Amino acid sequence: MNLKRKLWWAQHKNDVYKYGTILSLVLIVTISIIYFTYSKFTFSNKTTVEQFTKNDDFIASYIDGEWLNEIPGKDDGYVVDKIVCDNGATGTWDNEEWGINIRNATKKIKCSVFFIVKPLSAAEKITTLAMTDITNFATDDPDNNIRYIGANPNNYVYFNCSDYNNQSDSTCEKWRIIGVFKNMSKEDGTKEDLVKIVKDERLNNTNIIMDYKKNGVGTSTNDLGSNDWTDSQLMMMLNPKDYLKSGYTIDNNIVKDSKGQAIYQNMGSYYNGTSGCKPFAITSGENFTCKSIDFTSTGLKNDLTRNAIESVVWNLGSAADGITASAYYTAERGTAVYSGRPTTWTGKVGLMYPSDYGYATSGGTTTNRAACLAKKMDNWNDSGVSDCKNNDYLLKNTYHQWTLVPDSSISSVFLRVEARGYVSYDYAYHDYLSVRPAAFLKSNISISSGDGSSITPYNLKLN
Repeated sequence: MNLKRKLWWAQHKNDVYKYGTILSLVLIVTISIIYFTYSKFTFSNKTTVEQFTKNDDFIASYIDGEWLNEIPGKDDGYVVDKIVCDNGATGTWDNEEWGINIRNATKKIKCSVFFIVKPLSAAEKITTLAMTDITNFATDDPDNNIRYIGANPNNYVYFNCSDYNNQSDSTCEKWRIIGVFKNMSKEDGTKEDLVKIVKDERLNNTNIIMDYKKNGVGTSTNDLGSNDWTDSQLMMMLNPKDYLKSGYTIDNNIVKDSKGQAIYQNMGSYYNGTSGCKPFAITSGENFTCKSIDFTSTGLKNDLTRNAIESVVWNLGSAADGITASAYYTAERGTAVYSGRPTTWTGKVGLMYPSDYGYATSGGTTTNRAACLAKKMDNWNDSGVSDCKNNDYLLKNTYHQWTLVPDSSISSVFLRVEARGYVSYDYAYHDYLSVRPAAFLKSNISISSGDGSSITPYNLKLN
């Protein structure tokens, strides 16, 4: 080393040591940060991955499109909107374990997980709307359920869609939201607030018998059909085989009662979207004759729709015609039934109740809602109270509608909503009434768009 270099080193060696040490520390810290960040968003290949696990795959987290330096916690109010992986890999999010599952990761990959603020469920959204809107909602039934009211409230919803990613009049049916019903009992024994919906128009644009089992067949005690919903032919047409009455069997698609007598054929045709059989006359000792009805385009279209329907406990309490909406509501949940009939049924697809129709009115300028609810519903066709039926979206003035409520004194009678606006009764075998299926949505379903009008119905996000 020459004299100049020795002199420079003698003058600057302390600075070199000092700045070299600082630079080394900065480099170590920088590498540590990169290492920590990388390890925080990587995890093992093709398995459910916990946060902070280091491996070969890089995971990026975004909230509302903004990059995030950590994955939000399970209870932070976010849900995964989508996962995008490169190099042909696919990712799905496990909401229970709160981690990602990766498949087809044949090479090093990057997956971007996009989180969004958890949307309100359909029940939460309707509940929020009802807090400030007293024109389209009422909460005055005995359990303070939230109900849409009026001649044409904004309660249209697209349902039973062939394409839930492109909801429109051509891909979906229009249904109406009856309301949010509190503490509904589900098949699994738990209770939740659930949204109840009903098809806006009648099934297959035709009339359908409720039940035509003759004396000695199933629960029928005469030749006019049975008002036991749990073994009615209509229940079997609308619901899958899971809800076959206890003790009944199915043999080569023929439904048989506990005595082995044929009572129906092709159970679940509406639910499964297949060709089926109309409810039709069956005499003891005879074979069932199938009168075909086609649900390949009018039944439930896919598993997304079927899985969106909650299996709940439906009340089957009996009532007579000639009472008020609140009296119907109480009777429907009561235990007064025809001898031997059940008071509840667990299933997926039912019908509306007389109380649903009664509580859907808003009344009008001549007869207000309170006066309508005080009026016996067999008199709703009186000219002096026309405001009641004329301001009720559940009325269809071109056809009569079956309800789920049986008569308590006659074994073959159900109540109906008459096209002229009043509630009356009919024998189960009559063929001049129509069916509007009703169902309860699962609680995790949310409303993604729409304003509920007929032009822009609510769009459902099925999780």
